[in-house]
Amino acid sequence: MSVRSISGAGARGPGSYLGLYCALMLTTCVASAGITVIYNDLPTLQRVFPGQPALAWVVTVYWLCSAVAAAVCGRFGDAIGRRRMMCIVLVLCTCGALVSANAHSLWMLIAGCAVQSVASAITPLAFGLFRENLAPARMPFAVGVLTAAGTVAAGIIYVGSGVVIDDYSWQAGFYLKVALATLAFVAVLALVPHSTPAPQPKINWLYGVLFAPALAALLVAVQQIREWGLVDLRLWSLLAAGSALLVVWARHELRAAQPFVDLRVLRDPQIRLANIGIILLVLGGVQIGQVFTLMFQQPAWTGVGFGLSATHSGTMHLLLDLVSVIAAPWSGKIAARHGARRSALIGFAIITLSWGSLVIVHPPLALTVSIAAVALAGYSVTACGLYNLIIESTPTQRTSEATGFTYVLFTAFFAVGAQIIFALLRTSRIVEPLHGSGDFPSQTAFSLSFAYIALTGLVGVGVALRLPNRQPLKLMEAAAL
Repeated sequence: MSVRSISGAGARGPGSYLGLYCALMLTTCVASAGITVIYNDLPTLQRVFPGQPALAWVVTVYWLCSAVAAAVCGRFGDAIGRRRMMCIVLVLCTCGALVSANAHSLWMLIAGCAVQSVASAITPLAFGLFRENLAPARMPFAVGVLTAAGTVAAGIIYVGSGVVIDDYSWQAGFYLKVALATLAFVAVLALVPHSTPAPQPKINWLYGVLFAPALAALLVAVQQIREWGLVDLRLWSLLAAGSALLVVWARHELRAAQPFVDLRVLRDPQIRLANIGIILLVLGGVQIGQVFTLMFQQPAWTGVGFGLSATHSGTMHLLLDLVSVIAAPWSGKIAARHGARRSALIGFAIITLSWGSLVIVHPPLALTVSIAAVALAGYSVTACGLYNLIIESTPTQRTSEATGFTYVLFTAFFAVGAQIIFALLRTSRIVEPLHGSGDFPSQTAFSLSFAYIALTGLVGVGVALRLPNRQPLKLMEAAAL
């Protein structure tokens, strides 16, 4: 029996593979549009809902609910069939976007954004669908394609949603999400084969979802650090409550015969170290958007920024995102031929060198963009390698659950990394009354941020070196034939 039959891929022609790729890349566009459109809408929403501090919850509630949705929907996908779960997720994305587009109050808008957050489950489900329909040797390249599609789609949607919001209204951004989700839904029904649900034992759902309020408490605390300050009792109460709930949940999941999230897979050194790598990547390399957006748009008189408009800055990010079209699939090729460990190692090395070079030199715009492109390539190569490491060490029937758990870590530590970058950029400021009352990060502050991200990359290199040196998937498949 061939590996393809064992993996559930069956005998499929090139046309069916092309349809599968097209459908899942469309779903990735929906995932990328999830938070991108909301970020792009914020300046307009500040004018629509002036002086309302609760507007920040439009973003906060999305991140809070997305972390929960990725794990819960990934688990359900493994249980009821990933294709069916993907369709449910796309319907919910459509409904949430419609609610936000027709919101007559801020809280209705926030509720719609909360529903839209289920888009975070799309990537874990897509990984699972690829794995059940492709032979093992095809998986590294598929993960690379999906990673590249998500990065490039985010750049395109950033520019496209800006155009429709500027030319029509803030509601148009949400209607764009409706159109994307509807198109993806039709593509999944037409082009993705039916999934066969894996037999599922009885699970204690009450304890299983206990991580949701625990994670919510921790993320709200992290988000509110700037507003409340480090000595606020509310901050430490949330941190204590969230940590306690998380400990209770973890103890139950480790002891349960049939856990909701099988934390015991972390005993596998490859899965454990790959997830640590994801944490390091999110704490550092993923923050490229925040750092370079500030640098691109910071006034040129500061001697640090380049004074670009928001439109030009968005276009610059789109050009940078196109690097992923080459970098992520290349990472998949490396993983297939030499093992995903090498992909992760090369990616972290690129991150270390590119960000470290910005500490040493202060280049003009063209060279800065070039270095930023290399840094983004490092992120794409690393992310693809780490996801491949997790997928190849996980049983096929639990792929969406495992990658959903990884996304929970991604979301949680993204907020932590953003706060660290913000704090570093506040360490040294430039103030010039002749140019207005604003203050901006100095070269020293940016250099500290660059050095911090380079350090996360260097630690990542150390983590990658500790990964087991397993056979590449092509050799594993050949041995099984």
